[in-house]
Amino acid sequence: MFKIVADPRFTHVVPVLVPVDGGHVEQTFRATFRVLPTAEADRHELTTTAGMDAFLRAIVVGLEDIEDEEGRPLPYSDGLRDRVLDPIYVKLAVLRAYNAALGKARAGN
Repeated sequence: MFKIVADPRFTHVVPVLVPVDGGHVEQTFRATFRVLPTAEADRHELTTTAGMDAFLRAIVVGLEDIEDEEGRPLPYSDGLRDRVLDPIYVKLAVLRAYNAALGKARAGN
């Protein structure tokens, strides 16, 4: 049976390839996403950094497994979300994770 959920959300692991000298290191965190209604998603212009930032602020509603440089866990806040999503390689990783999750949902229906 298919259930209609008023504000669908899901949490997935986001793998991020962090650039380092000579290559990349994979780091992960967990993001809780809000599934945007189609009309709302269509209003976002993902070909610009500003549009991508607005879209990410709309879909990312939680972050887990984020630490500071000394390894202390950081609690979720909008400020933390904005800091985490600032590097382009993180933006792209989050978009990939969100799209992959929605793509699997579509493929399974």
